[in-house]
Amino acid sequence: MSTDVDQAIDILRALYQATKAVRVQLELARSLFLAGRLADAKVEFISVLEKPIPIAVRDRVEWYLSEIQKRGTAKIYVGFFQDSNPGQITAERTFNVFGQPLTYQPNISTRPELGLNISAEIERELVNQSGFFLQTSAATFTYPTSAFNRQLADVSLIKRWQGDNYKEVRIGNEFSYYGGNFLYNSPYVSTRWVFNQPNQDALGVWAKAAVLNYPNYPYLNGSQVQVQFQYLKNFYQNLSGNIEIGVDRTSAAETAYSSYGASASLGVQVAEDKYQMQANVRATVLRRNYWNIDPLWGAVRSDAGQVFSITFTKRNFYVFGLRPEAGYIYQMNNSTLPFYSYSKGMIGLFFKNVY
Repeated sequence: MSTDVDQAIDILRALYQATKAVRVQLELARSLFLAGRLADAKVEFISVLEKPIPIAVRDRVEWYLSEIQKRGTAKIYVGFFQDSNPGQITAERTFNVFGQPLTYQPNISTRPELGLNISAEIERELVNQSGFFLQTSAATFTYPTSAFNRQLADVSLIKRWQGDNYKEVRIGNEFSYYGGNFLYNSPYVSTRWVFNQPNQDALGVWAKAAVLNYPNYPYLNGSQVQVQFQYLKNFYQNLSGNIEIGVDRTSAAETAYSSYGASASLGVQVAEDKYQMQANVRATVLRRNYWNIDPLWGAVRSDAGQVFSITFTKRNFYVFGLRPEAGYIYQMNNSTLPFYSYSKGMIGLFFKNVY
């Protein structure tokens, strides 16, 4: 597969005809993918999905199908949810500012609201088998109160190496809108490396360096460097866990808004074979320490946050290639400046475009 992928396809196809082994079919599908024969690879991958395979293998197959989907047409993600605090507004209403009491009355809704999330991702290889791709993605979060609406878009050029392991280098630009207004754009360069281990284990490293441009908030202009490490461990056929550790350094024109951040998360994925039901549970802790005294509140800000999530899905159930997931997320932030403390919960139904 690494030296003559066309010969690998011929050998694996003949071997699969002789054995009908799912593992051989999976390697055949992967060879077709690496050869750029995406339509043929898609047929084989979907055939593998329709068979009783371990969840860890199903994860890998769905990853390949998602890659094929965004290269052929577009990868779509749709979610309907209720957000208990879409504006991340603090529950506190009285503050102390330089020794003077301040009463805070939000001028926007503090009630729970229904939301709609639509995301799309499109990718095209510039020259066949070159490993150079142009990718465009966009996402929108829409609420009845337009002040909470958010949009994100990204355009990037990617050089990708795929074999037993996965490596990519990406150059791009990210754009963000909030409440109908342009918030920032961020040129960046990033890289991701995934080293596949025996028994479906994997070790991943991701790094990104970006420039932050806020046209309406020049005191936030600056740069950001992020690094994240991930390890996926498969304990048994239908039980796996993963650990993620990340750090970042964000500098701003006004040092009160510069910060160091760190996060650590632990996730568990458990499933059963008979009904192909799966649950994912994740807990994340976050810290962010700012560099200087906040000019409004007269103290240095430091935040500690937690995020807890749980999702349920039936792994062999697809609606027009979309796999539904039901989930709940609880997020909390505690800040030394109480104005920035908040909590929120989100519950919803989401549809992931697999093929």
